[in-house]
Amino acid sequence: MTAVPPVVYYFFAVMKGLPAETDFVVIGPSVAGLRAAIELAAAGSVLVLAKKDLPSFKTQDPKSEAAWLSDEDEVSLHLQDTLDAGDGLCNVAAVKMLLEEAPERIDELIAWGKHHGTKLTFGLENPHSKASVLHAEGQSAGREILRGVWEKAQSLKQITIAPFTFVTGLVTEDGRVRAVSVLDQNGVPHEIACSAVLLATGGFGQIYRNTTNPDWATADGVAIAVRAGAEVGDMEFVQFHPTALYMKKVPRFLLSEKLRAEGAYLRNFELDRFMAKYHPLAERAPQNLVVRAIVHEMEVSRAKDPFVYLDLTDMKASVVQKHFPRIYSAFMAHNIDITEDVIPVRPAAHYCVGGVRTDLDGKTSVAGLFAAGEVAATGVHGGNRLPSNAVLEGLVFGARAGRAMREIEKGAPKTAAEPQAAYSNGPVDAGVEELIGQIQDLMWNEVGIVRTRTGMQKAIKTLEDMAPKLAQPKTRRRHEAANLHLAALLVAKSALAREESRGSHYRMDNPDHDDKKFLKHSIVKNGIVRFA
Repeated sequence: MTAVPPVVYYFFAVMKGLPAETDFVVIGPSVAGLRAAIELAAAGSVLVLAKKDLPSFKTQDPKSEAAWLSDEDEVSLHLQDTLDAGDGLCNVAAVKMLLEEAPERIDELIAWGKHHGTKLTFGLENPHSKASVLHAEGQSAGREILRGVWEKAQSLKQITIAPFTFVTGLVTEDGRVRAVSVLDQNGVPHEIACSAVLLATGGFGQIYRNTTNPDWATADGVAIAVRAGAEVGDMEFVQFHPTALYMKKVPRFLLSEKLRAEGAYLRNFELDRFMAKYHPLAERAPQNLVVRAIVHEMEVSRAKDPFVYLDLTDMKASVVQKHFPRIYSAFMAHNIDITEDVIPVRPAAHYCVGGVRTDLDGKTSVAGLFAAGEVAATGVHGGNRLPSNAVLEGLVFGARAGRAMREIEKGAPKTAAEPQAAYSNGPVDAGVEELIGQIQDLMWNEVGIVRTRTGMQKAIKTLEDMAPKLAQPKTRRRHEAANLHLAALLVAKSALAREESRGSHYRMDNPDHDDKKFLKHSIVKNGIVRFA
């Protein structure tokens, strides 16, 4: 294994105070956001806004490393698998563009990382396959891609970053985005004038009680885009991962489906295997079916706090340790030996397929506003995501959005508003956590893995009744609550309108496809759902 030289990770010009204006604003230091910032650096000043601290890639203890466990430990490029996963709704032009441009973006990334000890390697899976695979020496390829764009971005002087800066809204004039409204790390509101804005804020998994998403995935990008008048689409499609760890005081980290492919079993509360009842392939059945089977087993168990078990104990310990070293180490750090103990798991919301509608260059329906990555709906994923495509989408469409933003004509800068008095970031939000909990429980129970008309109508009515309690937010957390509330309502309305089952959207009252009516994308504008 090639030794990785020590790297210092704060070369960025980190803002001590927010500027009144900049050429471009990128919201979110994600793969998509940083790749766009790299593209924009040649055209002007770029300000990257991060709502939390800056990412760190230093070697961490196994407990911390568990946060990087994902279904993108390797990334493959495959057209037919992508179309099959999308269940009839993939934008074929977007998929082909992704697969055609990804190799160049990956080769570029590897070249950038040669002086930083990159672990990425890229090539054909085998001589008879057309599927190229990106590996990272046993590490997460998604993490290594993020590290690569991070290190490239921090080498460019035109890019500055403002950590702990929360975007509360977009300022528009004559239908065009002219500035962003933010709260700085002290809770002081500011406006930052700019020529164009890119949303790269990730997903909205925190609308659900059980999720693998980090605590910052609070639908900020979708919410501020909708309030600015942008269209969103395919919001009903939320991918649920079958096996997320379910233990008290331990993060809900993801357990790869490759464990089941290698021989791990699923067992119910009574420790009986159950998947053969649901599909001839048992544990190797399609992901959506496995998720629903687990939900059913949890329901019939009638346990107060139900879950099922993932069982690796029939696999050789040496095989587990060799093939899944990061998972093994993460569990050992929590005093669990997965070669000897069964693992309590539950499904969890994992990836938001829908989002802010864009074209192939990241343009939204609002002039000057772009989106890329999980926050965007490009049509690449259709009705369900092929796991390895998410990080590639961020890399490819982040670059495309950056190039398109460079073409924006720089108009006369908007006069930024004077900073106002600080809002509190402290624990003064009486009842806000309770409201967020109510949204998460409601969505998990009524607009989760298995949906019904009655349940979704109940969710919509409850969310609409809750709206006055979330009006005029002042603090960061109350803004996050309002954003989660808006995203939850968009998901529920879109799911109710799609009177069929497709991809990751399953309705017990409409379990089949209805291609005649619904082989289309859902689009929401001004709260109205239509299909096109």
